[in-house]
Amino acid sequence: MGFDDMNCPNCGADLPETLTHAKMVACGYCESTVVLEDDALKTAGEKGVMADEPSLFVLGREIRYRKESWLPVGQARFSYGTGWWDEFWAVNGGGEGVWISVDEGEIAVEKPYEIDIPLSPENLKIGARISLHGEGFSVTEADRATCMALRGEFPEALHVGQSYDYWHLSGGQGRLVTLEYSDGEFAASEGVWVDPYLIRSENAQA
Repeated sequence: MGFDDMNCPNCGADLPETLTHAKMVACGYCESTVVLEDDALKTAGEKGVMADEPSLFVLGREIRYRKESWLPVGQARFSYGTGWWDEFWAVNGGGEGVWISVDEGEIAVEKPYEIDIPLSPENLKIGARISLHGEGFSVTEADRATCMALRGEFPEALHVGQSYDYWHLSGGQGRLVTLEYSDGEFAASEGVWVDPYLIRSENAQA
């Protein structure tokens, strides 16, 4: 598929060239989300309504964390039992990506993670101890999340209204593993909780 063909199938607007490296994009001109599937563009639903909130993270504005630089290109908002949080998909110059979650001032940076043991939702109770790749974790949060709104682009197809169960596993030195469970399957990411003062945007003062 050439860039001349990268148009929203709902409204015909141009889609970003970076969609060739992503799986899904929220059209900036209509209420559609567009999925790249088998070299064809398909609409996948609506992008929802996302009210702007003050944030360190802005789509298209580079941020720095320690010695790494990331460009946020997608923002998803999820509701859960006591409120909502944002997940930003950010990429570096080599096309590698991280998820940056922001929940009431708490920030975590995570990358995809392969689980090395069989898991069952019934065994993931608060306080349960789990060993992953020889590293010890405790289940510190368990809840259900629902996608509220989307903007930008993502490495996977997300849908407004889609719900899933999730768990946070906490380890030593701020280590974090997030488990998500949907349609009978687990997905996981791993990373660390981050001091907001270690995050710098390109417009921020050092």
